Amino acid sequence: MKKVVKVLCLTALMIGFGTATQAQFRQSVFLNGNIPTGDFGRNATNGPNLNALAFTPNSPVTFPTSGVPLTTEQMGKNASIGFGLGYRASYRFDVGVGMVAPFVNIDFLWNTISSKWSDKYGDAYYTSPTYFNIPLMGGVSYIYDELPWNDISAYGEFGVGSDFLWITSEGKGSGNERFAYKSTFAFAWMIGAGAYFGEHVSAGLYYYGLGTHNIDYTSGTLNDNEYAKEHNDSQNGRQRRSVGSVMLRIGFHF
Repeated sequence: MKKVVKVLCLTALMIGFGTATQAQFRQSVFLNGNIPTGDFGRNATNGPNLNALAFTPNSPVTFPTSGVPLTTEQMGKNASIGFGLGYRASYRFDVGVGMVAPFVNIDFLWNTISSKWSDKYGDAYYTSPTYFNIPLMGGVSYIYDELPWNDISAYGEFGVGSDFLWITSEGKGSGNERFAYKSTFAFAWMIGAGAYFGEHVSAGLYYYGLGTHNIDYTSGTLNDNEYAKEHNDSQNGRQRRSVGSVMLRIGFHF
């Protein structure tokens, strides 16, 4: 009986070792293009009227402009089409019909506000906000390599993790003339599908659900913002924004 147990243990060890030697460690880098969804892509409405400063040859004068800064009610909206980079570490295991590849993935995503709003900021001599999302996720990919076309494999994958959102401040830049936003984390997930073209290049379409973020803000009294003065807008507060992206990812694997 003891000999039988020893033989079974040795056989299991050999099978496990064989499976491990068949595993392939892969690293990947991605170029990402994303279209914002949820509140993140929703059109912002006009904010307060500002008296923006304009300089003439003789003396500075003020003139009214509408809608900037986005401030507390509109923050986290109106993101433009964005870009980013991604990195992944994975192991591939041959499962007989295709391969399974557990992975850890991190992306750096960048979005500005739409050109309509950036023009308004420029007219008012205000800096506009920029949005940065950094999702870190773990998941699994299934690769089917039995297609009738040479060197083309199909894949699908799913992952979960957390998204870090950072919004840069907007305003004049001085301590009492800006709106600042605290960075925040939220549960995130992703799903995608695409194709490998040979061993080293892939293209896929994804959806990234980057969660509902509770964005805390601090707002200083803008010297040229009558709305802030009249409504006592020098305060802290919080807004909730749903963040997501439809994403095209081009991958390079090695």
